[in-house]
Amino acid sequence: MSGERLAKVLAHLAGEAAARGVATSCEAACEACVSLIGVTGAQLTLMNGTGRGESRYATNDIGAQLENLRFTLGEGPCEDSIRSGTPVLAGDLDSWDSDRRWPLYVRAAVAAGARAVFVFPLRSGAIRIGALVLHRTSPGPLTQEQILDAHVVADVIMSLLLDELTMAHLDTEIVPLDGMPLSRAEVHQATGMLSVQMGVSLDEALVRLRAHAFAHDQPVVDVARDIVGRRLRLSPESSSDPR
Repeated sequence: MSGERLAKVLAHLAGEAAARGVATSCEAACEACVSLIGVTGAQLTLMNGTGRGESRYATNDIGAQLENLRFTLGEGPCEDSIRSGTPVLAGDLDSWDSDRRWPLYVRAAVAAGARAVFVFPLRSGAIRIGALVLHRTSPGPLTQEQILDAHVVADVIMSLLLDELTMAHLDTEIVPLDGMPLSRAEVHQATGMLSVQMGVSLDEALVRLRAHAFAHDQPVVDVARDIVGRRLRLSPESSSDPR
């Protein structure tokens, strides 16, 4: 993604959160992307090792109903996107192609008020942790600019989710005399090992570590210890997956 586009999206998300008097979070990002991308609503589905996933947040009732349909019927744009790890853009649910691909889902989604659904996966390498699901109450495709912005929002939301996971397991650690909790040191060491093993930057290695922990519903510290202890080895072609 370009630095200019990322800066634009982050500024919009921060401005919307400040206007609503809330902290920047994945929920606030969902709310903000509705106006940024020009959709009716947004919903966040997370796959955390349960196999079927669940809704983390929905900006309106239609989004919540779309997630219930995915979970109940096992079909639809979100289900396809999570399985494939690629975006699924259904600009017209009433089209013959959509009805042929998801016959049960389309009828129920249209009855709920949705006419277009756009899904962007939350993923790091082969690991998929969920999806950002956008919908409109009128048919019509997203523009190229809207698609690019949605990709950036999905990346930002994934980063926020992984930050939450990391802090939940590290903030309660007891700080030893040298000033650095043992768990943090292990995470740093594991990140360095992954960077070398996978041939990626330290930032990307940390994202991969946290994504693996999220996908397998494990504390980041435990994953780091397995990597440091050479009981776990990740690679760019890793097939690790919550499904």
